[in-house]
Amino acid sequence: MPEESVYRRQARSNEETANAAQSGFPDWAVIMCFYAALHWINDYALRHGEIDSFDVSDSSPHGARWKYVKKLARAKRWDDLQDAYETLFRASMTARYLRDLEDLNCSAREHYAKYGVDFCFDSLKIIKNRLES
Repeated sequence: MPEESVYRRQARSNEETANAAQSGFPDWAVIMCFYAALHWINDYALRHGEIDSFDVSDSSPHGARWKYVKKLARAKRWDDLQDAYETLFRASMTARYLRDLEDLNCSAREHYAKYGVDFCFDSLKIIKNRLES
């Protein structure tokens, strides 16, 4: 049996961190769910010989990966994959950069403590289910 890729190992590590952070540091749980998803995508691309398709000559690494997710979701008819990744990306932007919180005088930790982070774990589960095998 081949050894797990570094991306898969990192995805698992990030998910463990997200679980540990969930109750006291929900903002970091969101961020770690996003990065776990990112590494599941990298792992899938590596296993399918497509990791080089993350050519960043015309965009950022996140932009290139987002293009790959959209292409993969379209090709496989996995709309839930694209939706889940977008959900995590947007939530992580809120957690990391306070996107959409600027006018609320609310930190990301306060926001996610109030509204919860279960949706991030649900999105990560969708991504794992699609890409793990």
